[in-house]
Amino acid sequence: MSVLSAVITDLREKRLWPVALVLLAALVAVPVLLSGKSPSAAGSTAPPAAITAPQMTALPAVSLKGEPAAAHLTGRGRDPFPHSGSAQSHTLTSSPGTSSSSTGTGTGGGAGGSGSQSSGGSSGSSGSSGSSGSTGSTTTTPSSSGSTTTTTTPTTTTTPTPTPKPKPAPANLTSTETYDVSIGMTDDFGGVNTIDSVQRLSALPSVQQPLLVELGVLKGGRRVLFAVLPGTVPSGPASCTPGPIDCQILSLAEGQTETVSMLSSSGVAVPVTQLAVTGITVAHHRSAGAAARARRAVSTQGQRLLGGAELTALSLFRYAPSQGVVVDQRSLAVGGT
Repeated sequence: MSVLSAVITDLREKRLWPVALVLLAALVAVPVLLSGKSPSAAGSTAPPAAITAPQMTALPAVSLKGEPAAAHLTGRGRDPFPHSGSAQSHTLTSSPGTSSSSTGTGTGGGAGGSGSQSSGGSSGSSGSSGSSGSTGSTTTTPSSSGSTTTTTTPTTTTTPTPTPKPKPAPANLTSTETYDVSIGMTDDFGGVNTIDSVQRLSALPSVQQPLLVELGVLKGGRRVLFAVLPGTVPSGPASCTPGPIDCQILSLAEGQTETVSMLSSSGVAVPVTQLAVTGITVAHHRSAGAAARARRAVSTQGQRLLGGAELTALSLFRYAPSQGVVVDQRSLAVGGT
């Protein structure tokens, strides 16, 4: 018996021949159905169109050009402080103005330590005055498209501004008046610091670096006296006592600018500041008692500095609280006033 006959007999005995017929029909129908599909259906779907990136166009280069601003000023410039001697690195601006009353032969000095003591150093406000002008600096930067971009950056400079000439202070004070001294000093940054009302015996240019001690206004109201501490080298139009080589008392008129240097360990004079008396004015008090107290007020720190300085020229000058001025006793010795 063949294998096919045995399978058919087995299916008949087990009554599985209907299942065998269904399977046989499926084997024949599936290839027929698959072969009957249209070949165009599969290819009817078109491939997606390629996405094209938008073309980027280069931005136009922008060129910025600027010209420095120029100030068209009219009029004649005026130096507020007359200078003598060698050229100086900074120009000091006077707050109240300048004075032409100084002479090269005037003598002056200051007496320290008379009267009652009041604690505190020099007081005042600091500031600087000046007019500003504009200049420009140009920077060229290449752009992505190959062109260049030019940018002008303005810069501002400050120049001293002249101030009007003040009215001279009176030669003599009344019982209710005192002298007020204003001083201007240059700093390390090229600016000018102004002390509007300097207390007598204040250390200058600062408490941390004392080079001078303000002694007060010389009788006559035209000059201010300073004690020159050891190691200080002044240079300029001010008069010195006993002399320019051994300067112990400095006499400075309003509007004069003096260069103050410090002697280094190697013996070289190193400039520290430029100092000018920018104003000698009169302060009015409510009563004679209030004016007397103001005349006797001194800086205790300056008193200590003068006590250890051993300046012999100090004995030539005496501060008179009743008059509110420093008196040159040399003129008294020859019958002067």
